[in-house]
Amino acid sequence: MSAGRTISVIGLGRVGLPLALCFADRGMRVLGVDHDPRVLEAIRAGLLPFNEAGTQELMDRVSGTDRLTLSERAADAAQCEDIVITIGTPSFSHLESDLSQVRAALDDLLPLLRPGHAVILRSTIAPGTTEFVAGYLEKHRSLRVGEEVFVAHAPERIAAGRFLEEISTLPCIVGGVDEASTERAAGTFSVVGAPIV
Repeated sequence: MSAGRTISVIGLGRVGLPLALCFADRGMRVLGVDHDPRVLEAIRAGLLPFNEAGTQELMDRVSGTDRLTLSERAADAAQCEDIVITIGTPSFSHLESDLSQVRAALDDLLPLLRPGHAVILRSTIAPGTTEFVAGYLEKHRSLRVGEEVFVAHAPERIAAGRFLEEISTLPCIVGGVDEASTERAAGTFSVVGAPIV
């Protein structure tokens, strides 16, 4: 992955914020997006809004650099080439997730998506959701997935309280809707140093 590539992380909760900090700590330019002003205020003050072992030290290294900027608007994520979505997806049943927040983020992004963008889902989602997102983008923007834009899923598998221990050692599973999307997402996540599967 080129050092000039930029990454946005939509959703700065227990999954998204440590990931955004990790990318920034490894030299990437990251835009963190969250709609909660209290979360953004804490991060701007250099404070972690929740407890996660060792992550405050990561915050301390990144705070005050130009590698992490913040926004409350999902549409701003389109400023970056790689868009990682870590928004909550509560379950309706054991195989059905509430994708309303993911869809709202996609709707904000739709008018701004352009060839070269990658949309990578990191949220917990049901089987078939990645394909749904790819079809949604093609239907509403006529962008060819796998050629113009890339869509993949890289599920979060790290145990609570063990982010720093596991982010660079636990294999990162990546699945794209096609080979080009898989390779693009693998390249994005390769910066954290974990084996890519």
